[in-house]
Amino acid sequence: MKGLLGLIGQIAALNVTRTVARAKRSGIMIGISVLLFLTAYMFGLIALALRLARHHPPEVAALFVAGGALLLGLIVLVALMIWNRIEDRRARRRRLDMQANIAFGLSLLQSQPMLMAALAAGFAASLFGKKKDDDA
Repeated sequence: MKGLLGLIGQIAALNVTRTVARAKRSGIMIGISVLLFLTAYMFGLIALALRLARHHPPEVAALFVAGGALLLGLIVLVALMIWNRIEDRRARRRRLDMQANIAFGLSLLQSQPMLMAALAAGFAASLFGKKKDDDA
C-alpha cells in the first residue's frame, strides 16, 4: 500500500510543482512588465511636462526612453505568452501520451486474461501482504 500511495503522491507532486513553477514565473514576468509600464508612464509624464514647460529637445529624449520601456514591457509579456503556450503544448502532449499508454495497457489486459489475473493477485498481495520491516 505504501508503494501505491507513494506513486500517487509523486504524480500529484509533479502537477503541483509545475503549477507552482508556472505561477512563480508568471508573477515575476508580470511584475517586470508592470515596472516597465510604470516607467513608461513616468517618462511619458516627464516628457509632457517638459513639452509644456519649454519647447526643446529634452522631451524627445524622454519620449524615446518611455517608448523603449513600453517596448520592453510588451516584449516581456509576449515572451511570457509564448512560454506558457509552449508549456501547455508539452503538458497536452504528456497527457495524450499517458492516455495512449493507459489505453494500450487496458487493451493488453483485455486480450490476455491470465495477465489480468496475475496483476490482480500481485496487487492484492501488495495490499494485504506483510513486509519484514513491518513486523518489527
